[in-house]
Amino acid sequence: MKPSFFSVARRPKWIAGLLIAFLVAGTFAALMQWQFSRTFVAVGVDIELEPVPISELSAPQRLAPGSYDRLVTATVSTDPENVYVVSDRLQVQAGEQVLGYWVVANSIEKETGASLTLALGFATELEEAAEIQVPAGEFEIVGYLEPSEPVTESEPGTLGSVALAQLVNLYADEAFESFPAYVIVQDGIAIEAERISIGIQDETVEINWLTAFYAIEWLLFGLAAFYLWWRLVMDQVARETS
Repeated sequence: MKPSFFSVARRPKWIAGLLIAFLVAGTFAALMQWQFSRTFVAVGVDIELEPVPISELSAPQRLAPGSYDRLVTATVSTDPENVYVVSDRLQVQAGEQVLGYWVVANSIEKETGASLTLALGFATELEEAAEIQVPAGEFEIVGYLEPSEPVTESEPGTLGSVALAQLVNLYADEAFESFPAYVIVQDGIAIEAERISIGIQDETVEINWLTAFYAIEWLLFGLAAFYLWWRLVMDQVARETS
C-alpha cells in the first residue's frame, strides 16, 4: 500500500521537522513585526492637542522626547531689561514666507523660578522691532515649545539666532537655572508686533518603503520554512512509492 502524505508527515521525524519549521517561522515573524514597527513613522505634531503645562514636557535641564512644536502653558514674569532682536526670521503670511525680525525676551517661570526665553512677536523692519516695548508683570502664556538654535553671526544690533547658550550669558553674569527650550508665544502677552507664525506641521504618517520591503522578505522566509518541510515530506513519499 502506498503511503499518503499525512501518514508520512505523522512520523516522529517529520513532526520534529514541523516543529523546527514553526520555530524558524516564528523567528522570522518576530523580525517581520520589528520591521513593520519601523515602517510607519509619525512626523509633525497633532495640532488638535490641547495645550499642556510646560512642566509636563520640560524643566531646567530636562526635556521630554517629542516635546518640540507642542503647545504649552506657563505662568511667567517678564524681564523688560532683557529684550533682544533676532534677525533672519521667516514668517508665514498668507501661505508665503516673509523675512524679518523676532522680538525675544527673558522671563522667569513661576513654578521653577528658572529663566524661560520667550519669542514674542515679528516685525519686517529692524527699526520697528527695536522700538517694541515688552510689558512688565506676570502673565499666563500659551505657545509652542521650540529647540535652542546654534549661535550664528548677526548684523549690528541683533542676534543671528535664538541660541539659549548665548542668551543666558546676556541675561546675567552669574550662573542661574534655565529651560533647555524656548517658547514662541501665541497668546497671553500683548505687544505691538505681529504674532509669530512658523507653520507648524500637522501630524502625518510617512511610510518607509525600504523597511516595508524587508518585512515582506521576512514573511516570505517564514513561508519558505513550511514549504521546505512540505517538500521534504513529499520527497519521502515519492521515494517510498517508486
